[in-house]
This record gives sequence, structure tokens and C-alpha cells, in this order.
Amino acid sequence: MWVASVEGRVGIIRLPLRMFNRRPSFTWLWAWLAVAALAWPARVAGSFDGLPLETVPKAIVIGVVFPALLWFHSRFLRTRVARGVVVALLACKAVLAMTVVPDGWCVRFVPGRPLVKDARGVAPHSWDVRADWRADDPVCSAVMRRPYKGLGEFPAWFFNLPPPNDSWPEPVDRPPDARTAMSVAGFLHATHPGVLRIEMTKPMSATVSVDAVPVGESVDVSAGTHRVRIDAVLTEDVWRLVPTWNGASVWSSVTATLQRPSTLDVLLRPAGGWLITALVALLIGSWTASFVMRIGSWSVLAWTLGASTCLGLLAATRHLDAARWLVAALAAAALVPVPPRLRNVFGAFALIGIPWLTLIVVANAGYIGRFSWYSSGDDFWMYQRWGYRIVMQGYWLEGGTKEFYFQPFYRWVSGLLHLVFGDSSAGEFFWDGSCLLATALFAFHVTKTSAGFRWAVIAATMTLSIVALGAPWGLIGRGLSEITSAGFLYVAAFLALRSRRASLGFAVGAGMLASLAFYTRLNNLPMAAAVAVCALSTRAPIRRLLQPSAWPRIVAWRTLLTVPAVLAMGLAFFAWRNWYYSGVFSVFFGTQRNIVALWQPGRSIGEVLGRAFESAFMVLSVHDPPVLDWKAMPVLVGACVAPLAVLGVPRLKDVPAVPVLFFLAGISAAFVARGWTYQGRFSVHVIGVTCALAICAIERLMRPRRTYNPPVP
Repeated sequence: MWVASVEGRVGIIRLPLRMFNRRPSFTWLWAWLAVAALAWPARVAGSFDGLPLETVPKAIVIGVVFPALLWFHSRFLRTRVARGVVVALLACKAVLAMTVVPDGWCVRFVPGRPLVKDARGVAPHSWDVRADWRADDPVCSAVMRRPYKGLGEFPAWFFNLPPPNDSWPEPVDRPPDARTAMSVAGFLHATHPGVLRIEMTKPMSATVSVDAVPVGESVDVSAGTHRVRIDAVLTEDVWRLVPTWNGASVWSSVTATLQRPSTLDVLLRPAGGWLITALVALLIGSWTASFVMRIGSWSVLAWTLGASTCLGLLAATRHLDAARWLVAALAAAALVPVPPRLRNVFGAFALIGIPWLTLIVVANAGYIGRFSWYSSGDDFWMYQRWGYRIVMQGYWLEGGTKEFYFQPFYRWVSGLLHLVFGDSSAGEFFWDGSCLLATALFAFHVTKTSAGFRWAVIAATMTLSIVALGAPWGLIGRGLSEITSAGFLYVAAFLALRSRRASLGFAVGAGMLASLAFYTRLNNLPMAAAVAVCALSTRAPIRRLLQPSAWPRIVAWRTLLTVPAVLAMGLAFFAWRNWYYSGVFSVFFGTQRNIVALWQPGRSIGEVLGRAFESAFMVLSVHDPPVLDWKAMPVLVGACVAPLAVLGVPRLKDVPAVPVLFFLAGISAAFVARGWTYQGRFSVHVIGVTCALAICAIERLMRPRRTYNPPVP
């Protein structure tokens, strides 16, 4: 109370007193505990029973809503309600892990031909952390807790793996020509007699037995515990496996478990399942309510709800083209009355980020719980196979190959996303959408400090509009590395900016993410190094850098030194890894550097310069081959602003130095190497910063010219 009164009367000592009396909140620790509580696979099936996120409720609530709340409203974890629910959820799952057997039936596949390189067993893994995913030869490829109504819903992602060498798959490696043995085994406990029915298709050639007695497709089962087994040989591509009890799903009608349940197990199971669902609902529900209360503006809430509803309905009704055009209309959020406390990145997320994520989630919700077929020989096919080799086979340092002819780090990302979302590729769509949102919010932030909140909203919307209406839209969820690298770059830039006024840990985090951005896309090394320019004040123009006397006020030296130092350690580690496997200490050994480099032996200087111009124009036009497109013009405009600001052109010379230098570093790679294929992939990393530059320049040019009227003597 005394401190509060002093703070109220003596404003000059307010900040020191707050720093002195601040108690550690350990929010980061509770964040990790919350992740563990939600992700830990529960022994009892339920709507929110943890990994993998193979159902719509889990994928959306745990896979999208929870990370968004954790990033933008982590302060909720300081409350007693949040911490109490997290502890209760962990305790509930721990008790169930010690007292009940897992829900579900064991599914095991045995392909007719080898599928996996360096396989140590005959059964492949599905992306199911509830099964034996760390075993060389899993007893269970997956755990069945839901009906499989078609081929895509079977946990059979492994058909994307063959062959077990560096060749391409043959027809006999995949359905409909592949022959794959499948067994499903488990226990069924019923409190009253009923009819068990197993719906299957003829190409599955299946047999069913109950208590080791062969039965037909439908059988009367007495009350008690019974062992159920299904053996099938999967051929063709018309598959179906739907167990029902008295016409309803087995998973909602009776107890179906991996092992024989005990009496205590049967008693605890129903209450445990409902308790986990209730605790997760309470945590996310109260967290969301706190988020809404933090917004606290009816105009902002009305806009967010209205824009999200419109985009979601258009995407749900398959009017996706209209939804993509509507993204540009989010610029109207600049007209929404926004209180000063929301004129920041948090407010921008509420106005623009939530509608954008709604579009991404609804448009791609059909991928949840279904595996995707990957065409052979493409980059994304390679990344998927290597992700399996890393996560499921344990080649964490090798990364799938000893030399990185293809870009390195995305294979780790894809594998970890599958570990979270299961066989489904939905996680890659949600991940890419989030990375693109990070680029838009960076454009918002640097524009706001220079041109104001409303112009910043336009810059963020422009970033997402170029993606939604242009070639980059086709890259979302496709399984390529460019969007992920851009996401790492822009989040690293955010952390570097934050480190100017926060702890050194943010600068270390910025350097680590810059390293990951380089690992993910080696071409982005200059831009990864340029994360260090975020040590500058976002208000400082280029001309201020020419005034050494201004450096103490505009440069955060610890950020400027820490980010490159951490990045250098990241490069050294990467080079050491290459030396470990190839004997060459280099970050580019074994890559496509010599193929894509513009400076090739025998080329004249004129030819090299022509190719360099064409490469840069390809990046700035967001097309390959390069062509002018009005939907991508802000990228080209922003690219022109940067050199004009450096040259000191009136009005443009006041554009902030941070986006200018960040862009120049990003585009410099285009003058060294020229990539190809996949429209827009080499432009993703510069879209956000060029939109910020374009809007800052427009705002400068639209400012009224000030005239000087000397006083009349």
C-alpha cells in the first residue's frame, strides 16, 4: 500500500519501484506445464485427450487456439485459476496413467514389400505417440480410437515412404496394387449384452474373432470382458473399418481397451474421461474469456467476430476464392474505433490475425484426421520421408541425409508437426498460416512506430492480401521450407526488438531463431544476419546512422552484439555437423550452391548481371518467370523505397532504417543465387518488410508540406 501511494505521488520513481518490487512470475515455467498438460496423451479417450490431434476438436482447440492464447495472452498463466487447472489436469492424467489401461485397439500393419530405408522391423510406424513410436519394430503401428470410414482415415501415412532406397515408388508400393496385412486387437467390456458389428469392405478380406472364436460381421456378445481380433489383407483402395455396438460407435458405447481392464479400471474410466474434458474446457474457456476481457472494446470485438464469421462461412461453403478476396477487405479495420491501449501488436492480432487464422483453419479443416498422398520426387515428398527418418527412426543429428542437397531444417519441422497432428498434414497448413501472420504483424509493428496505427493495419493487411491473392497461397501447407524460414526470421526480429527493453534472453532467442531460419532456407543467411539491425530504434531513419553522436540513443549494443554471436555459434554447429558426416567443415558443402550460383565459370560479366537482375525481378514480382502483377505491386514499390531512402531522397529519407536494412539484406541473396519452380516461394521472406516500406513511403508522401512564414517586422 505504501509503495502504491508513493508511486501515485512521485511519478519519476514509479519504474524503479516496480522493478524493485516485482516478483518472478515464472510464466515460462507454467507455459511449459500447460503444454505438457494438454499434449500428454490420456489413457482415457475424450474430446481433448492429448496427442495426436487427429480429431477436429483437438486439432482446433489444442493445435490452434491454445498456441494463440499462449503467445498473445500468456499473462493469464499468472492467475490462480490457470495454475490450479493446469496442476489438476496433470494430476488427473498421472493418476489415470497409474490406474487404468489405455483406451483403443492395437492396429499393426505388415506391408508385403519393404517400405522404409534402414528399417529394423517389419511393421512401419504411424504418426501416433500413443503406440510404440520409439520401438524399432512396433507391436502397434497405431491405436484405434475412432472409426475408419475410408482409406484416408486409416493410419497408413507410411505409404508415402517407399521405396527403401533413393529411387521412386513403384505401383506395388501403394494402393490399389499394394498388399498389406493388418491386424486389430483389443478388449471390449460391456455391462449388458449387445450386438457387435464390424463394418468392412470385401477388398479387405477380413476375419473377425471374439474370444478366439471366429464370428461373422455381426455377433451377439454377452456382458463382460471379451477379446476382439480382426485380421485382414488390405488390397485395392476401398477400405472401411467401423466397429459398432448396438448400432452406435464402440468408442462411445462400451469400454474398448488395449489390455484387459480391471474392476477398478472400469469404475474410474468414465469419471476420468469426463474430468479431463471438463478441465481442458475450463482452462481454454476461462483463458478465452480473459482474452476477450483484455480486448474490452465492443467495436474491436464486433469487428473480429464479424470478419471471422464472414471468412469462416465463405471457406466452409467452398467459396474460397471469395474468402481470399475478402482478406484485402480486412484493411477496413483501420476505420474501427480502437482505444489507445489496443493500438499495438495485440490489437492487430485481434483485428486481423484472428480472422486470418479462421480462414486458414476452416479452409483446411478437411485435412484433420486424414493422411495426404505426396507425389514422388518433389521437395515435399523428400521432406516427409526424412521427417519420418528423424523422428521415428531416431536419426536426429543426421537429419535423413548426410549431405543437404535439399534444404535442411524443414524435415525436422514436418516430422515434429506429424508427431503433434498424427498422420494428417493439417498441422503444416496451420503452421504456415501462423508463420505468414508473423510476417504481417512485423509489418504492422515497424509501420506503426513510423506512420501510426491505422497505416500499420493497412500494411499488415496488404501482406496477407498478397499471399491470399497471389502465388504464395498455393505454398501454404504444401510442405516446403520458405514460409517456415520467413516465420523464423520475423519472430526473431520481434524478439530482437523486444530485447532492446527486456532481458538479454530475448536477444539470445532472436539469434537462435535466426540460426533456424538459415537452417531452414540457406539462401536466407543475409537476412538472418540482418536480424541484428533490430537493435536499432524502429523510429530511427538511415541518416541517423551517419551521426555517431546519436548511436547511444538509437542502438541497443547488447542486442547488436548478442544476435550475431549466437548466429555465429549456430553456423559453427551446422558446419561441425557437416564435418562429422562428410569431413568438410562448411555450411554449404553438399548443397545446390554450385548449381544455383549466378557466378559460373565461363559466364561474362554482362551475362551474370543480366541473370542477377532477372533473379531479383523474379523475387520482387512474386512470379517465376518474372512478370508484372498488380496484386504484387506493393512488393516492388517497397523494394524501390529502400534504395531511395539510402540515397536521401526528400521525404523518403525519413523512412525507418530497420525495414530498409532488413529488406536490402533479404534481397541481396537474389544477386548470388537463382532458384526455380514453385511460384512465389523465393518471395515470401520479403513480402512483409516491403509492404511496411511501401506504406511508410506512402504515409510520408501524403503528409502536408510544411511552409515557413517569417514574422512580419
